[in-house]
Amino acid sequence: MVPEGCVVRLLQALEQDSQVDPWVWALGDLLREGPRGEKGSPRPAPLSSACQQQLKCLCQKIAQNKPEGQGKLNWCFSKQPGAAGDVEDSALQDGKRKKASEDSLELDEEREGKRMLLEEVVFEPLGTPEGEDVDAEVEEEMPVEISGDRSAQSPAGAAVGSSQQDVAGEPRKISQAEPAVEVQSFLQVHGQRLKMLLQKESNHSELSIPPELHVLHNSSPGQLQRLCSFLQLSICPEHLLVRFCSWLLTLTPDLSYTSAAVLAEQLFLERVLSLAQPPSRHLMAALTSFCSKYPQPFCRVLVAAVLREPGEGAEQTKLVCELVEECLEPDCVRLVLSQVLELPLSEKLLLVVQAVLGRQEVLPPELFDLLVLTLCRQAPAFAASLNYAKLLTAMLTVYQSQVTPAHRSRLAAALDRSNATLKKSLQAVLEGAR
Repeated sequence: MVPEGCVVRLLQALEQDSQVDPWVWALGDLLREGPRGEKGSPRPAPLSSACQQQLKCLCQKIAQNKPEGQGKLNWCFSKQPGAAGDVEDSALQDGKRKKASEDSLELDEEREGKRMLLEEVVFEPLGTPEGEDVDAEVEEEMPVEISGDRSAQSPAGAAVGSSQQDVAGEPRKISQAEPAVEVQSFLQVHGQRLKMLLQKESNHSELSIPPELHVLHNSSPGQLQRLCSFLQLSICPEHLLVRFCSWLLTLTPDLSYTSAAVLAEQLFLERVLSLAQPPSRHLMAALTSFCSKYPQPFCRVLVAAVLREPGEGAEQTKLVCELVEECLEPDCVRLVLSQVLELPLSEKLLLVVQAVLGRQEVLPPELFDLLVLTLCRQAPAFAASLNYAKLLTAMLTVYQSQVTPAHRSRLAAALDRSNATLKKSLQAVLEGAR
């Protein structure tokens, strides 16, 4: 709509300014493409309504975190055509305007490919489970200077950010560390006081929760990791670990799942994986108190890591079995069983399954079916295993009411390859389960 001569003079004036905003430079590049565009260039497809909504959410998030950028994002919040028909109607009203919009928005194949990559990586389609919380995803995937420390601490966000590319085609570099000033300030304000209380030799600190501990409710995963490292919770004397867990036990409201998962890893993972002898009473007290308060993150972080650890891990296996037998609630017992059945069975995992069955908790039919199927499929690897025979015996006796004719048929076929002595005793148990 602006005469070409005016646009040319505007661009000439723009080139004389050495301190032009990058946004203005980008708009200038689009204006330069306009007069040089070819008449026969195809009109780009309009954005879908879903993509428009996703872009709007992204720009709102940018504007919220950088107030000075609101004026530069007003184009996002103005009324935009909702369908291809609206674009065509407006274009037909003014052929010249249509020509300008076509030329200015035209993308070559390389830029189109980058745009598609960004859409696939950053934006999930609306209406899917991942797309229901667009704001949260965008917040995690923004660069450090926009979303602060949360994006730097999200593994998923970091992976996505490394695959994104900026407009110029260069990989976007997202720092994996929070700003040093913010971390140092956080530790100075909260860490020093907690460290002093934790190491205090008085018993009074064990009877009440330090007010500073409530900072855990508002800390990001990165801040929690740094706080645990500052307090040296992974290597501190075990009686101090008990004191910290006693604080957590009475802390209200409960921590979020993410915060509890970070603490489970920071407090116990290194200690448990390095066990070479039975855990001390202090460590067991800390484990059981934390497990009673936050069983789900405890199982998904600590127990899962022990189950996946290669090798026998005798002390670790005994510890998991003891927790299963004495500490975990029924839903977490079933969770541990499902975690075991996701892995190739080994002698140590057979012991964990025996501990689960020893609880005699009711198993959902689909989980019991998976247990039978897994034992049948991996039977050849345990042809001479006494633990395998004990496990089948426990399953056929404790869960006799859930064993169907189809289960018995599968188990009978699997036992054909067992050791002769074990095969005879197991077949007798199988016959008794009828």
